[in-house]
Amino acid sequence: MVNQDDELNIPYNVGVAKSETPITGFTDSRYHSSVTIHRVAIITGLSGVRLNESFFSNATRNIDKISTNIGFIASDTKLNNIGNPVYVFPPAPKSFHELENPEELYIWRWITLDAPDLVIELVETTKNETCVQSIGLPEADKFQFIDSSCEEDNSLLAALASGLGPTPGSIPGIRITTQNDNANEILKQIIEKISRTKPTPSEASLQLQNQNRRNAKEVSNKLAQVYGFKLDQPINYVQGVAISGRLRLRAIDNDYPDPVGDITTLVDFLTKDEEFDKNNNSGPNLAAMCWTEELYESSNDTKWKELLIKAANTYEKVPKGISPKPCHPDFGCEDMFFISAILGRAFKVTDDISYVNAFVDFLLEAEVQQDDGLFWHSRTTPYFWGRGNGFSALAYSEALTYMPNNYPRRKQILDIHTRHLAGMINNQLPNGTWSQLIDLPGTYQELSVTCMVGYALARGIRKGWLDNSFMPALEKTWSAAKKRISDNGDLVDVCSGTGFQQKRSDYIYRKAEYGYDDRGGSMAIWFSTEMALLEGHN
Repeated sequence: MVNQDDELNIPYNVGVAKSETPITGFTDSRYHSSVTIHRVAIITGLSGVRLNESFFSNATRNIDKISTNIGFIASDTKLNNIGNPVYVFPPAPKSFHELENPEELYIWRWITLDAPDLVIELVETTKNETCVQSIGLPEADKFQFIDSSCEEDNSLLAALASGLGPTPGSIPGIRITTQNDNANEILKQIIEKISRTKPTPSEASLQLQNQNRRNAKEVSNKLAQVYGFKLDQPINYVQGVAISGRLRLRAIDNDYPDPVGDITTLVDFLTKDEEFDKNNNSGPNLAAMCWTEELYESSNDTKWKELLIKAANTYEKVPKGISPKPCHPDFGCEDMFFISAILGRAFKVTDDISYVNAFVDFLLEAEVQQDDGLFWHSRTTPYFWGRGNGFSALAYSEALTYMPNNYPRRKQILDIHTRHLAGMINNQLPNGTWSQLIDLPGTYQELSVTCMVGYALARGIRKGWLDNSFMPALEKTWSAAKKRISDNGDLVDVCSGTGFQQKRSDYIYRKAEYGYDDRGGSMAIWFSTEMALLEGHN
């Protein structure tokens, strides 16, 4: 019996076309679950004629009711009705909108990071015949419906089956070329035969399963071999957070080599007044010193406490309603994190409540949270940028970490934070990530916001200000992050540095970093070490 909730009707967009319109997609409740089932991607609209707009909906009608032993992601890309572009797979090693046809990378990433066992491409034809080809399917002969094998062509299926390009591994495919009237019957026959066999994960699926099996300490150790070893000038949080991450890992894992000595050598230049003065002009500079708390605690050297206080005192003392320099006057989400992180730590080492009052004033006076719980990037930037909302989640989590439990305005901070996280969970994608623009699913699935929100969820659950109702969202988030963090520290799709943008499309076009990335590595190691603490706590 197939439950109504299992229907192929959960929105799950593939990407954003060159026209900035979403490439729509769908999934069911089974595909992204943890159960062992067949996982199949169905795609159409890349090639062939387009005679019937109902070809995709007709072909996929009721396939989700065939068996509970199979889950789907599916999309009619509709790219064969916008002229005749030539799509190249695997896509060139560029970011999405650096490509002439960004659709190539959106489709590629949507499939490879969800790693189905099989991809089925539906192709409409005017010919009164049906052709079913296998591509890279080693056991194709057990399916009597296969007409031929086609290993050598330039298609999406051939590229996926090759295992080449930015993919965790190869994924076999089947291409069905048929008329509209026959499509549903043929596809259902194939799905029925597949569902009666034992699930056989693709190489891509096996690789991501291996990554997903790593525990939080393992992931943290992988990241801590790569990130947190440099602090370029002018210093920036994108490297400073990873230095903190290495110290956090040592505090929970004695097998990780003690980093205090080499970190001290790395950052000692900041204890000189002239060097500090070169690196204290902005929030990102100051937040780069977030490691001072852990280094002070690990070394018992008071110069790191003094450096932390010096950084905190850089923030201007202002009346309520005014953004303190070096914060931006428009109360950006980034500054929420920067000021909370540094002033919160300063309170911890001094017990001076004025630090808490200052960052709480900033958080409560920003007024960029909207009715749905999400945050604009700033007062004058009405866009729901992914990492902007990650900064907000991180900021309020840091605030709650460092302020006293009996602080008079703590409940206000917690109410805003929980409403924000609820809004984020309402916009979480089926695979556990969040998109570059939270309210525009199809923009790329962005890793830094996924790690930052995951950190806030894990910290809140561990500390007790979030209840266990947030745990399912956290579990999805952690699984998604692990699948995007390789054993050598390479990462998948971290938005590059982004200030306040003039229009929505500016966020769509921001480069997504693939591979080594300081910013993403920093947020990933904070998330993984917090998950390690939560795993140990439970």
